[in-house]
Amino acid sequence: MLAALEELKRAKIPFWFEGVSALDQYYKVPNRPFFYVLVDGSLVDLAKILPGIRFPGREHIDAEFEQSDEAVVYFRCKETQGSRWTPSPLFSPLYDPIQGKYLDPLGVYGTLRKKSVDINEIGALRGYESALLIARYGFQIEPPKEELPRESTTLDVATQRDLLTLVLTGKHTASGLQFLFETGYFHRYWPELGVLKDVSHSKEYHPEGDVWDHTTETFTYRKNPDLAISLALLLHDVGKPHAQTWEGRKFDKHAEIGTRIASQFLRRLGFPEPLVTKVLFLVRNHMMPGALKTLPIYRVEKVLESVWFPELLEVYRCDLSSTFRGPGGYYEACKVYRAFLRNKKNPFRTVEGKKIQRIREPFVMQRGRS
Repeated sequence: MLAALEELKRAKIPFWFEGVSALDQYYKVPNRPFFYVLVDGSLVDLAKILPGIRFPGREHIDAEFEQSDEAVVYFRCKETQGSRWTPSPLFSPLYDPIQGKYLDPLGVYGTLRKKSVDINEIGALRGYESALLIARYGFQIEPPKEELPRESTTLDVATQRDLLTLVLTGKHTASGLQFLFETGYFHRYWPELGVLKDVSHSKEYHPEGDVWDHTTETFTYRKNPDLAISLALLLHDVGKPHAQTWEGRKFDKHAEIGTRIASQFLRRLGFPEPLVTKVLFLVRNHMMPGALKTLPIYRVEKVLESVWFPELLEVYRCDLSSTFRGPGGYYEACKVYRAFLRNKKNPFRTVEGKKIQRIREPFVMQRGRS
């Protein structure tokens, strides 16, 4: 159990997982970037037992606590429940991690079990809530032709970041992203990505469709919902709408252009700087694995030495597989990388694998003293 929750337990303050966290527990979703916790206590109670707790002043979060190497915990106090914000019915279940019991105050278990929402239930859902149900739990929800009735207030930046994080770390990310796109979220909040649908691809190299179709297709080949890899997949071609054709290359320098756009996007949403640095490395170099077999090692040695290169290979594998060209290029890149690591450890070879010629010192016989 998280350290913050252990402190609540020790102080005998009742608490429950709520919203996404309760549903994650019910559906056994493994990747949980943060926890939503309802507390039967006050902000004063939380401040007493959790030094360093923050009060962000967000609509549906009273306090937040983050400890190194642990997920962020978002607290909502029971005394403020219903005063400012209430979740949609499908997000009303609670889970008591101490007793291992679920609470279903609004009787939505039947809907949660069948993973589909009736037409008369859609009006009670916010658009982003529907996207979460789709991306994390595999719900079947058709996008409405018009904006959802409850979609009235603008999402603050922190909520946008949390929404994107939860969708990207779900098992059905592509479907969740598509729902957000079709309901106008990308054009409203993330226009850098909203324009990808307007950029066409050559059918010879990208039979899967335009740049947006290609981007969402990459997620179907992802092995695990790692946030850095997922953000890199989302942003790897964000530079294409702004790239020019040069000497037969339709999207010349789109990786470099995309890195600048991705930097602005990630920092605007307030993602942690270490995560931003890693994602920008993946976006900037996402084309490089495909050229490894033709490039001299000295030109790419710095990138190959990076601890993030295995993640770069995973981004390349998803990018390549989405074009239906097969994984051949990925295996070639892996072969070059393994050879580089092997040669790097070998004191008798260069990083290119060439033997190092060692010059022997001439043997000189010394006369002993008489």
